[in-house]
Amino acid sequence: MSKTKRLIEIMMTVNAKRKFTARELAEEFNVSYRTILRDLDELSELGVPLYSEVGADGGYYVLNERMLPPVLLKESEAIALYFAFHSLQFLGALPFETEVGYVLKKLYNYLPGDAKLRINTMKDRIVFWNPSRVQTANELDIILNAAVDQSIVTIQYDSQKGIKERMIQPIGLYSHNGFWYCPAYCFLREEIRLFRADRIKKAVHTDKKGRKLPYQSIMEWIELSESEVSNPVTFLVDLTREGVRRAMSELDLERHVQRREDGTGWVEMNIPESELTYFVDLVWNFGSEAYVLEPKEAAASMKRKLETLLEKYK
Repeated sequence: MSKTKRLIEIMMTVNAKRKFTARELAEEFNVSYRTILRDLDELSELGVPLYSEVGADGGYYVLNERMLPPVLLKESEAIALYFAFHSLQFLGALPFETEVGYVLKKLYNYLPGDAKLRINTMKDRIVFWNPSRVQTANELDIILNAAVDQSIVTIQYDSQKGIKERMIQPIGLYSHNGFWYCPAYCFLREEIRLFRADRIKKAVHTDKKGRKLPYQSIMEWIELSESEVSNPVTFLVDLTREGVRRAMSELDLERHVQRREDGTGWVEMNIPESELTYFVDLVWNFGSEAYVLEPKEAAASMKRKLETLLEKYK
């Protein structure tokens, strides 16, 4: 067995064993004790997180951050993986400990020269842009682990009424328009609530057992929450041709745009009453390309905005 192949197989073996001795490996790979020690030193230099202890119960341990064995990728696959990771650069935070820039650098350094040249050229021609947000979400890893384990966490949440303590059981995390959101069962309100992750100032695991939630995945919650609107009101807006084009560029409106034969159209959707101000502000940006028909409260809100603006320009 070549040295390179032996090192790869040792890496895979120690990842599976977690704890072992050098003599055990020497016997398993039919090499001398000194050869195994040299191999382990080389693996440590390559980044395999090994920890050794001396004594009767000593041996080698693989730390929590285990190294994965080499993965063979085609050049096109490696480039696709690079840009998939590159698309995360605009998110202010990630629910993973590893920094995106470090992983990108590591992947880039192992690519052959022609693949690097191809990436350098493509970087000037493609970007997966998301709005950059100044808010950082520092508790994403704790929230994600709690969602995976279906456990309960105590959070310090910065709401409109100040920082309050809540006990929640997260369903998961999703990113939208540069923000991270966490739908979770709130034990105070005794129902599913949506929390902005950047407003969670602190999160601590508890020993309390979680309850069985009606959602098996974050996507299931997203799909069902869109169809099950609490305190719904009908939001109806008439659109010019340009208004249709603008509405089709808004994530919260595009699926509800209906077109007429002349290119004009309208938006009709049920929205939570609590979100009415948000949708009025959204359509306000369309100017004269949109006309709010329902509900009356939304039309009145638009009139007040116009009166306030007109007063400023008198």
